[in-house]
Amino acid sequence: MKNRKLILAFVLLAAALIVAAVLHLSSRQVIGEGCIELIVGDSSQVVSLDDMSYEVVSGIRINGKGEEIPVEGMGFCLADWMNELAVTGHQKITVISDDSYSADIDAAESENAYFLREEQQLRLVVFGDKDSKRSVSNIKQIIVQ
Repeated sequence: MKNRKLILAFVLLAAALIVAAVLHLSSRQVIGEGCIELIVGDSSQVVSLDDMSYEVVSGIRINGKGEEIPVEGMGFCLADWMNELAVTGHQKITVISDDSYSADIDAAESENAYFLREEQQLRLVVFGDKDSKRSVSNIKQIIVQ
């Protein structure tokens, strides 16, 4: 009798997990390869990585162990990009990867935040962080608030 209850509990738990996964995946918008979604207030647009202008970015980021990691590549500064898009008065920018990992950057930190291009995706690097928890790769969405 106990075995049947245990098996039933596992089956119900598995069914609940499947339902939750389907609901989560169906609510996500699919952004194409080489593109990101930029949301500013109530407006949303999909931006191609090929349409952005890049410059050489170099610096040092620090990982969770305190080790310095040199960073060099083609990219752009978050603050410069916001100015180019004429986005002003924002308090926070949230950067979200394809696996829903996210990091927040406040307006004052945007001068030290850079997007580096890695093949057909972007990586967020915030220079000056004590560890690289905000190093978000494969960015798919940027929300400006």
